Amino acid sequence: MHYQIGPSLKLICQTLQKNTERVNQCQRFEIAELLKTLNATEKLLVAKYFCKLPWNIGSLFVLGILHDLRILTATEFILCYNSNEDVQLVLNDFYESEFELITNLFINSTMDSGNSIRLSDILEVSLENLFKDLLEKPELNSLGYAKYMRSSVPGEILIKIIQKHVDVIIRLEQSGVSAAFENFSSWINEGVDELKFPKDLYDNLLSNNIEDSLNYLLKLASVENFRNWKFYLILLQTLCSGNNEKAGPYVRSKKHLKAHLKQLATLPYKRSMMNLLLTARASNAVTMDISKNLDLYADWYKNNIGEMKFFFKAEEFHNIMNLLDQCIAYEAELDYLEIHAAISISPPVLCGKIVQSYKSKCKQRLQQIKKGIKGVGIDESIVIEDSN
Repeated sequence: MHYQIGPSLKLICQTLQKNTERVNQCQRFEIAELLKTLNATEKLLVAKYFCKLPWNIGSLFVLGILHDLRILTATEFILCYNSNEDVQLVLNDFYESEFELITNLFINSTMDSGNSIRLSDILEVSLENLFKDLLEKPELNSLGYAKYMRSSVPGEILIKIIQKHVDVIIRLEQSGVSAAFENFSSWINEGVDELKFPKDLYDNLLSNNIEDSLNYLLKLASVENFRNWKFYLILLQTLCSGNNEKAGPYVRSKKHLKAHLKQLATLPYKRSMMNLLLTARASNAVTMDISKNLDLYADWYKNNIGEMKFFFKAEEFHNIMNLLDQCIAYEAELDYLEIHAAISISPPVLCGKIVQSYKSKCKQRLQQIKKGIKGVGIDESIVIEDSN
């Protein structure tokens, strides 16, 4: 089929260019009506023309119209960029005000297409830049785009978008498990008192998908040599405190921590025990009252560690105690170790000595902490963290 190029095409292109150079949204209807007069060939030429224009103060406004009319979608426009730096500047504008455009990109990044990998890479970089900026300037963006996605994106696709956000956030800072024990409380306090975006992300994106978000986060932390502890713990605490009636009990219930402990009884692995202890602490830090949070952790410890003789065989009990013993050297906070030292552990027959030895080592480590003696050092942890 042959289409002729009408005389109005030049005028329309000039109109688009002028509107990219100024903030003027009062002509949206008029511009849209002009664009609707174009035939298929003319629409293609307009799309190509717009892609060659420099990104300017009114470009977002014009692209929004082109996107609505499906003359040029946000995805098509972004993929025409060769410069990663330039495309990130455009995406910053999307995140701030054009939520439909950024949503279009995220949806298409989840599709099985030739461009999805490139699009996904572009979005990961943009999210990383966004969250790094929010670490420095918490009020820069309230993540309103995420709220738009939550209400407009189908469930399965939304879960993939959630996973992409979680992936990016936990990679913002690498930290080993020994650092997690040493800095646990300071990280949790930072997440509660200083950082705004974890709570914004929860309110705008995660709150309607608690179990999916938790399952994915917990799965990420279960991989061997996991080194993204800081934001794993901050996100976990945010999820559990944001919906303590559902998220906190979900993590602390049979669905995770009890199943995790049962697995350790038959497949003893030190790093996995350290994961269990840190996850238990973060999932119990759900109130603004530190004492209450410690009480919640103490209850968990009593019910799961203190009474484990009632659901573990002697050999399994022995395995758990050995793992707890190996973790003492990493403990750096008095409050949690005092709980371990104080709560009684009922031993099966012939297992009393290992409990006594564990309690004694907890008390010795408490004295070391009070004297300022650090536990496992950075150099030593490189070796220890790679072992069982």
